[in-house]
Amino acid sequence: MNPFKSGYVGIIGKPNVGKSTLLNYFLKQKLAIISEKPQTTRTRIMGILTQPDYQIIFIDTPGVHLPKDQLHAFMQSQITGTIQEVDLLLFLIAANEPFDDEDQMALTILQKRTSPVILVINKIDLDRLKAEKLQRTIFDPKTFCAIHLISALTGIGGSDLLQKIITLLPEGPQYYPEDTLTDRNERFYIAELVREKVYKLTQQEIPYSVAIITDEVKERTAALTYVKATIYVERESQKKILIGVNGKKLKEIGQAARKEVEQLLQKKVYLDLWIKVKKNWRKDPVALKQLGMK
Repeated sequence: MNPFKSGYVGIIGKPNVGKSTLLNYFLKQKLAIISEKPQTTRTRIMGILTQPDYQIIFIDTPGVHLPKDQLHAFMQSQITGTIQEVDLLLFLIAANEPFDDEDQMALTILQKRTSPVILVINKIDLDRLKAEKLQRTIFDPKTFCAIHLISALTGIGGSDLLQKIITLLPEGPQYYPEDTLTDRNERFYIAELVREKVYKLTQQEIPYSVAIITDEVKERTAALTYVKATIYVERESQKKILIGVNGKKLKEIGQAARKEVEQLLQKKVYLDLWIKVKKNWRKDPVALKQLGMK
């Protein structure tokens, strides 16, 4: 019998390189929300993959970028903390984009780690030739223990990357029960699903100015669960935009989110959304703590 392997694997990279998509691919279900807009992930999300001979605790992190306010500073702290705690790191870059200053910033942060790093070039389905060029120019055996070209969206190269991760994991215990998928509760994921729809259905500064708290999850009947969530914005003008003419925009967000919340809870849901103003919450450490970012 093979020895049991286990460990923590951090997923690091600039915004929009596909970190959350890769986490969802490994777990074979939607655990992290996805958006075309950068900086969607705000806090690290743990996804636990358990098989008879291994357990991998993946940690998806926010994208590396220059902090502009207290929220961004919190997001960057999630990255630096993860780098120091994990057994293995995946450094993601995108095949369809040039290696830029944010990529270099992420790489510089990785220099402080003690664990091995796999260079992962994602989105090769969009530009295979550019991926191969990046492979030749970026890979340094002094920095990276391996390199993998993948598409987290289509699954190309994903199984080979997973096998390499397993190979590099140390022997260890099973840290979590085999049926545990994450350390987050359902209220966290309900709030994230609502935020995902705000990102998808609004423009300009609105997505970055919202925070969502799930206030109540209550079973009304055997067939229906009541869910109340509050969307916090920074200004009254943003509140008006989110509500929309005759409440149309808020209704659109609610309808889209309700479908996914029902999938999460495996029940019919009445989703009750409210909007409140918490002025300049992104710059306020106290407000950040109140909104669950601490």
